[in-house]
Amino acid sequence: MKALLALCLLGPLAGNTARAQEEAPSERRLPFLAEEARKRGIDLPRPFGIGVVYYHLDRAIEITDVRVGREGNTPVSVPDAVVFGADSKVDNANLKVDVWLLPFLNVYAIAGYIWNESNTVVDVTLPPLLPGGSPRRRRLEAPTSLTGSVAGLGLTLAGGYGPFFFAADCNGARADLGFDDRFKAVVTSIRAGWFGEVSGRPLRVWFNGTDWNTFATATGTVTDPDDGSTLSFEVDQGPAHPRTYGIGASYSPSPSWELSLDSGSDFDGGWYVALVPVFRF
Repeated sequence: MKALLALCLLGPLAGNTARAQEEAPSERRLPFLAEEARKRGIDLPRPFGIGVVYYHLDRAIEITDVRVGREGNTPVSVPDAVVFGADSKVDNANLKVDVWLLPFLNVYAIAGYIWNESNTVVDVTLPPLLPGGSPRRRRLEAPTSLTGSVAGLGLTLAGGYGPFFFAADCNGARADLGFDDRFKAVVTSIRAGWFGEVSGRPLRVWFNGTDWNTFATATGTVTDPDDGSTLSFEVDQGPAHPRTYGIGASYSPSPSWELSLDSGSDFDGGWYVALVPVFRF
């Protein structure tokens, strides 16, 4: 019964990449349709990438329903549950591999680890200990520190016109944080920006908008503080503000390296920052 993590998995960026294909073997078969793109004056990045995605995220969590059951009985809603606080702080490090299959289509996979600190306090009415007894009002507090693994797949569609580019990214991930079920998340983002050069090397800057479809149900068990019996719980939860807006930039100091920095906010106290170095070959 904790605040659900949110996953920020940056996909590759697109648009012209000046000199990015330098020193790249001309016989490479990927991306498909590469020659057609080059005939139109489009410079392409090297097709394969391997990098690291690191991010830090702070945000408020919304709990929409709390259900409690005793000793294997089906959990039922606690209609008068009061949530005193729910927030989450997440640090995440992922290994990311990607490939450009088409000049406008990149696919990638990520796998990594999450460190999550949360604070969720709920005041609920527990079932009576004996038939005909009085309900018991109790305050339950979620664990405050959890770690676990995460893995996912994603794709990026990209295009551009002149010095401007557009990219739409979608990824799905599963995170195992020790509850009975794994959390699932689908994160989509749209980026639009400008492409240029600094010291002859590619530079991109952009605005972004992201939708965090990380609403899920946390399930697990706790011990009844009065008689030591097992209570099963289900908590429907997700980000209090599922959309963030921000800015970012990417720079390629050489044809083999890209470095991206991205940040955003929900403008209600939640924010994230992400750093993504990638080696291309």
